[in-house]
Amino acid sequence: MKKIYFIVSLAVLALFTACQDYNETNFPDYDVAAIPTNVASYTYELTNTDYGTIANTIKQPIEDKITTQNNLVSSKQAELKAAKNLTDSTRIKAELVTIKAATTDSINKLKKESLYVIATSISTNKYFVDSLQFKNYIPIVLAKKYLFGDEKSSIMTTFNFVVPYDTTKIAITNKFTLDTIAYKSMGISAVSKSFYFPTSADADFKLPIWLKQNLPYSKNADVRLIRYKLSATVNAIAIYTFDGINWIKYNTTVPTKAKYTFKSGKWEYIDTDILIGLTTGIGDFKAINVVGDQLWTWNSYNYMLMTGYLSTTKEYIDNEDWLVSPPMNLTRRTSPWLTFSHVGRYFGDVFPDNTKMKKAITIWVSTTSDGKSINPSEWTQLSLPDAFYPSGADWKFISSTPISLAAYASKDNVRIAFKYLSSGADGAAGSWEIKNVYIYEK
Repeated sequence: MKKIYFIVSLAVLALFTACQDYNETNFPDYDVAAIPTNVASYTYELTNTDYGTIANTIKQPIEDKITTQNNLVSSKQAELKAAKNLTDSTRIKAELVTIKAATTDSINKLKKESLYVIATSISTNKYFVDSLQFKNYIPIVLAKKYLFGDEKSSIMTTFNFVVPYDTTKIAITNKFTLDTIAYKSMGISAVSKSFYFPTSADADFKLPIWLKQNLPYSKNADVRLIRYKLSATVNAIAIYTFDGINWIKYNTTVPTKAKYTFKSGKWEYIDTDILIGLTTGIGDFKAINVVGDQLWTWNSYNYMLMTGYLSTTKEYIDNEDWLVSPPMNLTRRTSPWLTFSHVGRYFGDVFPDNTKMKKAITIWVSTTSDGKSINPSEWTQLSLPDAFYPSGADWKFISSTPISLAAYASKDNVRIAFKYLSSGADGAAGSWEIKNVYIYEK
């Protein structure tokens, strides 16, 4: 019997292989046909209904538990209704009282779970308050609106987001954590020895009143940060500003965008920030010297500097130096762009006759470099518009024109490099200063 199964298995395998060979032989584009071609780009703005859909989906597992608790009460009520004698009725009534109390306590605890509180906030306010919320929850809506899509299809969504207040500008003396006395003064009673507001709406109503009562000498534009609780385990922070009469909760919402891509049958968030560098130091960039003794260095004024001019001897030195980025994975990107701030001066010419500068400062891209040494054959020079270059007439930083890296979308191990050249023979050894490199998905 084992031999029969083995022979049959071989026959099936041979048949499958033969079919595969037939397709590949007779249809040259057979393999290519499996490659997604319907890659679409959508835009979508969340509606008020969408926030409710998100909230209901988040709540559903907890609502199911609440339903289970209520069913216990309903079942016992049905049992009471069917009681056939006073003894059974009395016993069941006592059991029902106990079950109702336990159920009420259980449901109250369920509604204070952090996910339930978050869902209620999203449903009520129609906005998100942190990046984790829109990263994780917007795909709930997209999965219902856009059921199908080829790999790498994308959606740029617009939604309401609360702009974070810069809390570093609030003095430590103006930051409060509510204590037991504060909660009691607002009529809050302890629950299992813990003090907290029963709902966010209750906190929003009581906190401005409490601030006005306890800060009678407040001035216009005063700010206070309040830390409080919405359950024994859920912490919250609110910022209030004084308008001269009342304390107003800071709550500035702005339309915000986030991009999602279709991958393995579902929509996933794409972080539009691909690389942020040269903001506080060289970071993961590498300075690679090819010719000369001078190197790319981080200046005390917070920028990268390269120059072939030796100020001590007033010499122009031959140099070739590269500033290479860490590798980037762009396999899920469709429209990556590069910008940065820079200054270029003393290259022997100024705009618009800046031929020497254009030769001296260039940008390159590689998908094969290891980032440790320079092999020219691995790098491709980017074509840059005239507007990219600094004037050469002053030390004022300018933002480079956005540079498209679309040719490298869908590729891995992508590095960019800033290449500097100086020549003693030409008497051109200018200074190139760079900071705030930003590569992003548009």
